[in-house]
Amino acid sequence: MLREWWTKAWLRVKALVNRGRLERDLEEEMQFHLEMLAEKNRAAGLAGKEVRAAARRRFGNVTWVKEEVHEMWTFTWIETVWQDLRYAARSLAKSPGFVAVVVFSLMLGIGANTATFSAMNTVMLHGLPYAHPERLMTIWPLHKEDPTYENPPPIGEIVDWKKQNQVFDDIAAVGWIVPATMTGVGEPGPVSVQYATENFFAVVGVQPAFGRVFRAEESQEKIQTIVISNDLWKTKFNRDPKVLGKSLRLNGVVSTVVGVMPAGFETFEQYYQGKNVDVWKPVNPESAKYAKRTSMFLMPVARLKPGVTQARAQVDMDVIARGLEKTYPETNQGVEEEVVPLYDALYQNAGQKLYPLLGAVGFVLLIGCVNVANLMRSHTESRRKEYSVRASLGAGRRRLMQQLLAESGLLALIGGALGVLLSFWGTHILRAFAKQLPHGESIRINGPALLFAVGLSVLTAVLFGLPPAIRASRPDLNDALREGESRTSTGSRGHARHLLVISEVAMAMVLLVGAGLMINVLLHVLLITPGFDPANVLTMAVHFPGNEGKYVEKIPGTDMEKVSPRVTVFHQQLLERVAAMPGVESAGMISLIPPLGVQRRTFSIIGRPAPSPEERPWAGLNEVSPSYFRTMRIPLKSGRYLDDRDTQGAPLAVVVSETFASDYFPNEDPIGQQILLRYDPALVDEERPRQIVGIVGEVKQMGMGGLHPLLYESFLQQPAVFPSDGKWGHLQGFLVIRTASNVRAREADLIASVKQMVREMDPDQPVTDISTMDEVLRKFMSSFRYYVIVLGVLAGMAVLLAMIGVYGVLSYFVNQRTREMGIRMALGAQRRDVLWMVAKLGLKLSMTGVAIGIALALGLKRFMEQYFWLYHVEATDPLTYAAVTLVLVSIALLACYVPARRAINVDPMTTLRHE
Repeated sequence: MLREWWTKAWLRVKALVNRGRLERDLEEEMQFHLEMLAEKNRAAGLAGKEVRAAARRRFGNVTWVKEEVHEMWTFTWIETVWQDLRYAARSLAKSPGFVAVVVFSLMLGIGANTATFSAMNTVMLHGLPYAHPERLMTIWPLHKEDPTYENPPPIGEIVDWKKQNQVFDDIAAVGWIVPATMTGVGEPGPVSVQYATENFFAVVGVQPAFGRVFRAEESQEKIQTIVISNDLWKTKFNRDPKVLGKSLRLNGVVSTVVGVMPAGFETFEQYYQGKNVDVWKPVNPESAKYAKRTSMFLMPVARLKPGVTQARAQVDMDVIARGLEKTYPETNQGVEEEVVPLYDALYQNAGQKLYPLLGAVGFVLLIGCVNVANLMRSHTESRRKEYSVRASLGAGRRRLMQQLLAESGLLALIGGALGVLLSFWGTHILRAFAKQLPHGESIRINGPALLFAVGLSVLTAVLFGLPPAIRASRPDLNDALREGESRTSTGSRGHARHLLVISEVAMAMVLLVGAGLMINVLLHVLLITPGFDPANVLTMAVHFPGNEGKYVEKIPGTDMEKVSPRVTVFHQQLLERVAAMPGVESAGMISLIPPLGVQRRTFSIIGRPAPSPEERPWAGLNEVSPSYFRTMRIPLKSGRYLDDRDTQGAPLAVVVSETFASDYFPNEDPIGQQILLRYDPALVDEERPRQIVGIVGEVKQMGMGGLHPLLYESFLQQPAVFPSDGKWGHLQGFLVIRTASNVRAREADLIASVKQMVREMDPDQPVTDISTMDEVLRKFMSSFRYYVIVLGVLAGMAVLLAMIGVYGVLSYFVNQRTREMGIRMALGAQRRDVLWMVAKLGLKLSMTGVAIGIALALGLKRFMEQYFWLYHVEATDPLTYAAVTLVLVSIALLACYVPARRAINVDPMTTLRHE
């Protein structure tokens, strides 16, 4: 049966290809039969024309026979569709303006959606590259009293989960990806390092390409084993097959390579999948140093047992959480454990950025389809007589609908092709803003994106083509064939058209509000000074390793570590030598340059009641050199800067920001007040309080958004002993160098000179993160800036399409009521009256759409607050709404201008003769 069907189908395809030859053969065969009948007629005594006439009567209708045979030979519907497409092309060629507007509308909608789909497909629409990813979970603590709590669980708690659970095959943990200094293999340089438990690779289902994974007991203070990435093996070890067993130093710790991961292996950290790491180093979660449950830098990764659901695992973890709350009331009071699919946890941040874009491009496409449907409706109305004539000659409803759908399909095909070309440009912008998203740099137009564009083109052809096709298939023959018909009102047909335009304007308003809010935020961020002068400032990092070695010594039996005084001496000597270089105006140092962050510290104010642990005030802390403020040109508001008098033998000093002063000393002068800082989470106070000696201007130290309370200590006044988690601010240092002239002219010489100085002082110490402050600020804001640009472009597309819709409706309105306008003007109506009649309709449609759009935007308030970063801007900001309304109404008036001008130029005598 199937073989017979395939045989018939193949013969029909061959007939379609060889149609000309078969038709000639058929014509010859029919002529042969007619000749044979004619011969019989002659033999029967007929003569003249009666011979052939009788033969034709005997043979039957020649045309009908041809059609019957033709239907047996081939697929007639293919030929019919081809005929419809050819006719559609000829018909559309007569209306180039209509075609241009429709294709432009579809191009914007399909292009924007294809580009966004390529981003979604690359970043989110694929599973994790691990074995059975649906069974991978993470477990996150939830604090009842603090819903915004986002820290990982204590490492000791992960050990408890592993021992007590009944639902997971295993629970591993993986840390943040951090920079480290690698020496012993070529030039000293930075590498990316990630802590991991020994079972991490087994839990995700990936093993080394060769070698083995490290063991928990191989994590020691001065020696450890490591697993390296395939890329590091290729670049640093030149694909050496004997790399196993080789040693190097990571931040001064002797590290032995025991395994090499396979090519293409990607790890992850909190909120981010697809990270590349150079080195994995072991961490032993059962070590005694994690028993205090204060170390929280590992993300748990668990694999469900076969057949166990997420809901079942959640029930098990709820039981464990209640038990831990009783066992550790100080740390686990009110703490619940949430089981979350690993995919959801890793792609939460990406979703918050891409879902609003997906909604925006969906709006653009919907506006485009509504716009095209309106234009197609008007175009169909102008051809009512044609469809009525075709129907009166026998064309069926299916045939008329097929003809209209062929036109829609042709338009969608052209619009889709141009949309794909537009999407290539769109992916460039998306890559620029998606650099911080997983695989964001790989966003491209690929096979799935092209298939999506094809499917979207077909869908749009149906969406905007089907309603006009259904309407055209039901022509009113008597009404359409009546000569001289003229309408003076649009009647019920106009109401649907008006509703479509109102919906376009409403959707455009929603997009414009979203883009307006983000532009408002961008202006707040860019127009407010960062608090310092970034011009002609070069920065570079000189970070000391935090492991036990020549700069750090662990104090036996404690969690405290002693930092060598050589760190302070190194910074002092380096600053002195850099400041003495030709062309250098000044040089300073800070733990972390703005806007990259701070070290968070809590404190108490001397002379005030001691706050509870939950209510302790906090501030962002950085160690600085005395010359830092003048180098960065941070203004002094009160008191004095830190200076060379602030040494270990002097009273401990601290400089605070204006926000700190206003938050914690609102009604008194903070100068002279003392605060006692605490190392968190070690809960260790400094030995002596620090006295506030100065107040400096606000600096955007923690991102480019809000202002935070800040503290500045001198790196000359640091203790010799730190808790293990509190020393990084002293070991980490960013050098800031201000030049007397253009920094670009001397950048290369300065970098080479500083590297040489550092090499002379410590050959194993690299210089990293080299950049100008202008570049730091630009890179920090680039992702957000491009995000705003994308939203702005999409909103602009929506407004443009909506205004095309307004223009189309008003043009149709003028065309339909040309006779009425002529009569009005012939009876004495003024040009301004006709102008107002047209403009009033445009304003009515636009203002109604604006009002509905405002209501929709207000209804989306919670969505905007969740997915948009609204710094210093409310989701209901009245200025933004007013500005957006003004822009939209102004553009709507511009769209009204051309039809209105055409209306007032109507010649009454001409229109009275108009049929």
